[in-house]
Amino acid sequence: MSTVSFERPFVVEDKEASLQFLKDIESPITVKVAKRNLNKDSNKGMQLLKQRFSHSGKS
Repeated sequence: MSTVSFERPFVVEDKEASLQFLKDIESPITVKVAKRNLNKDSNKGMQLLKQRFSHSGKS
């Protein structure tokens, strides 16, 4: 996985924008990520691949 850095400075000259920025920093948006069972997903994927390719040689 690649990483990206953001080092560009920025200047806020508008008082309203700076107040909104501070408000946004104080109350960040929470993101909910569904918990997944990776082993179950992997097994299901393997079964689907086996099912798909088990019929490929029988034409």
